[in-house]
Amino acid sequence: RRYALRVWRKTWRPVDVVADELDFLAFLRQRGFPASAGVAARDGSLYFKLESPEGPRAVALYDWAPGKKFGDCLSVPIAEKIGAAFAKMHLLGIEWHAGRPYSNEQIIEFKVNVPALLEFCYDRPDDLRDYPVLAERLEHALLRLRHADVPVGICHRDFHPSNVHVTENGEIMLLDFDGTGVDFLMQDVQNYVWGNLFYGFDSAYGEAFERGYAGVRPYTEDEIRNKELFLLAKTFRLVAGMAHSSASVGRGTLRFRSMDWLGHYVRERARPLGLLP
Repeated sequence: RRYALRVWRKTWRPVDVVADELDFLAFLRQRGFPASAGVAARDGSLYFKLESPEGPRAVALYDWAPGKKFGDCLSVPIAEKIGAAFAKMHLLGIEWHAGRPYSNEQIIEFKVNVPALLEFCYDRPDDLRDYPVLAERLEHALLRLRHADVPVGICHRDFHPSNVHVTENGEIMLLDFDGTGVDFLMQDVQNYVWGNLFYGFDSAYGEAFERGYAGVRPYTEDEIRNKELFLLAKTFRLVAGMAHSSASVGRGTLRFRSMDWLGHYVRERARPLGLLP
């Protein structure tokens, strides 16, 4: 029998934050939701810690996700099925959270990565000029949405076509919940749509995903109105987060897509939204 072992690297987050992901996945498993969940140790714990030169690192064992990445077996009907499952996950997340208030902390946590981003872009004057302005205005724009009809909940926060596997008979399993936390539900949806674009797949798959999702949890008018803002937020969060990660895994992490492409994408959407002059 196959399993997947994850060893987290040390980041700015406390090591025990992994408990949030593993507890949520355990709840999803109890409800029969198709997600790769943690395998409990004999003492019932879902993770343990090992010492490393940079400090303690968390370790967990997960169910193996059978099949192929959706990006390797694209299908419009399967994209709809994935979207419907994703909406069900959001509804289960609301149930799991059990009426507790939602914090804004994770919605704007990208701010902690901005210094690393500016260091990363030391030789790019346009980025050095625009990114600090965008970070501040994006924070305010996202916080304003908390007063609109844009629901928040427990989200995957990094869902894209490689984070769901599909078997030959069409069964799906979601995986890689490392970023699990509180976010706008529509941000989670647009993260997937953005990923579909990023991989260069036909927009029909992103549209099918959105359609399948809406069949389970219809979007509000305010969610639809702010889709471009969420696409922008996804891009900026990714660039800032990968710049921060470069301290651990090397500066090549952002070379899978050029900084010129990412910078153009950010500016092309930020200016119409009034987030850049």
